[in-house]
Amino acid sequence: MANLDGSPVQHIRGLSEIAPSLSLVICDLWGVMHNGLKANSQAVHAIEALRETGVASVFLSNAPRPRYHVRDQLIGMGVPPVLTDFVVTSGGLARDAVRQEFDGAKLYHLGPEGDSNTVDELPIEEVTHPDFAEVILATDLDFREIENHRNWLKRACERGVPLLCANPDRVVHVGDKLYTCAGAVADLYEEMGGPVSWFGKPTPESLQTCVKERGLPADTAGDKILMIGDSLQTDIAGAEAAGFNSLFIAGGIHREEWPSIEGALDSNDTLSVDMFEKLLGPGKPRPGFMMKNLVW
Repeated sequence: MANLDGSPVQHIRGLSEIAPSLSLVICDLWGVMHNGLKANSQAVHAIEALRETGVASVFLSNAPRPRYHVRDQLIGMGVPPVLTDFVVTSGGLARDAVRQEFDGAKLYHLGPEGDSNTVDELPIEEVTHPDFAEVILATDLDFREIENHRNWLKRACERGVPLLCANPDRVVHVGDKLYTCAGAVADLYEEMGGPVSWFGKPTPESLQTCVKERGLPADTAGDKILMIGDSLQTDIAGAEAAGFNSLFIAGGIHREEWPSIEGALDSNDTLSVDMFEKLLGPGKPRPGFMMKNLVW
């Protein structure tokens, strides 16, 4: 249920305002449930309270790691283990694709050694340079500057080597710092003419996987499913692509725009389409709802 009809974006004070109409909440992690360092206690309470009403929830992350790794991270940040029973990650989806489509292939891992668990135990031959690869699995950057990847990937691109992007985010906040992610490298590879497969949000398949994980019928009405996230480019666009409703958390990566957004709300606590595009950019996917931070 994408917001395509020119309706204003409704500002809500808490998730409890819309929970009674929902069957499933798909919730982003970074920028909503945590900031990369610690859990957001109000967001944790919101998901706990949601589940107490009988609404199902699942976390969907563009983390380029296996789901068990992300689950352990959440618990380490103080998220109750019971809330981490359903976690879908872009890294896990990319690993599934490697098993299904590139069994025995020569794979180059683009990213730091710290992301090696995304490659561990896959049925591939890992190579040390993209020139030797039959497939590239990108979890992060090889170089600090995106443009430095151009020559590094040139020959692989010319050979048509597919790049699997296990983290489609372009940027992410860690605390108060902003870091570039693998999605920016994938953008460059596509611009160079290379084939890219994207995993995680905003692909509708990633959201539909969450519906399947929670055992809901595939034809569940889109207005019964809510995607919560702080990225228009991934979370809200993914909801639009899947035909689901969405709740935009404006205090995440768009935190600098929040004072202007709040100041532009009308007497009905809504933000007009014109004002939304003025503040956040024309042509951006529009959520059905928004709030600064996730609270119950």
